[in-house]
Amino acid sequence: EKLIKLFNKTNFGSVLEIGCSTGVLTKELTSKIKFNQYFANDIVLKSEEYFKQIVPNGVFISGDIEKSELPDNFDLIISNACFQWLNSFENTVKNLYNKLNNGGILAFSVFGDENLKEIKSIFNIPNKFYSLEDLKKIFSNYNVIKFEEEKHQLYFDSPLSVLKHLKYTGANALQHYKMTKSKLKMFEDKYNELYKKNDKVFLTYNPV
Repeated sequence: EKLIKLFNKTNFGSVLEIGCSTGVLTKELTSKIKFNQYFANDIVLKSEEYFKQIVPNGVFISGDIEKSELPDNFDLIISNACFQWLNSFENTVKNLYNKLNNGGILAFSVFGDENLKEIKSIFNIPNKFYSLEDLKKIFSNYNVIKFEEEKHQLYFDSPLSVLKHLKYTGANALQHYKMTKSKLKMFEDKYNELYKKNDKVFLTYNPV
């Protein structure tokens, strides 16, 4: 909702959504704008089923956006919480920008460097996310319409509840981390020690 509000335009000829997943953004966007053509991409093939329920006449492009063949001449390219997984963020953004018509908009949200900082701290996970300053440098040569950062803390009853939450998001920072009983105990003790406030533990989200 916030991402869509950032660009003050409602009429588009051709739209491309990247990382459409189960269609949360698709549903929100199609209720707010007018368009002639709607293309959607996701690396998960099953996403096409969700997409076609929302945009029956839309075109689904399956596969990795960094390798997919894309048409040209988009008026809007949009993506929510997907670009942080790109192998080559700057090159992909440049390629997508070159697919825009004059006056076209590239709108996206990513997670900043403080995202899930509690998890990364305890497990010493390298921080691959860009800070707001990094992003400003990357986009210094572009005509930036809006640039905003937010920080939110979610509260949970226990460190185990945090792990369950991460599992259900599908974007788990610990998906390649082998959890043993001793590591789980260490995680609980450390989380309670460092990130507890008023009998609740917290987890930080940092959308940009």
